[in-house]
Amino acid sequence: MGSSKDILYLVISFCILWTTVFLCWVFYYVARILKNTSQIVEEFRVRLQGLSDAVNYVRGKVEHMTSLMGAMTTGVGGFVKKAVTRKAHEWVDGKTNKFNAAAKEAVDRAVDLTSKKMKKAAKRLKK
Repeated sequence: MGSSKDILYLVISFCILWTTVFLCWVFYYVARILKNTSQIVEEFRVRLQGLSDAVNYVRGKVEHMTSLMGAMTTGVGGFVKKAVTRKAHEWVDGKTNKFNAAAKEAVDRAVDLTSKKMKKAAKRLKK
């Protein structure tokens, strides 16, 4: 048989082998986690771009409508805001079911901003 030095070298080589296997296993799972993270980030980017496009489309439509209605008074502005909000929600429900609450919130913000612009324009026209 071998000496104690040979047994030591055998044990050391066995430990190195298992350490190598363990590190390979860890690197494999880290790579899988990074791949999944990359896919999630890419999917989020795509959805965020779709939401941004939907909000910009609705904002453009609302701004177009408000530019045509510059002569209306502030009282009618509230009615228009409700109608535009309802139409925008219908459009968002029909076209972007994936975005639901986030899209509606963004649409409400866009409508509020354009409503404020419309009220300012109506005040300027009254002067």
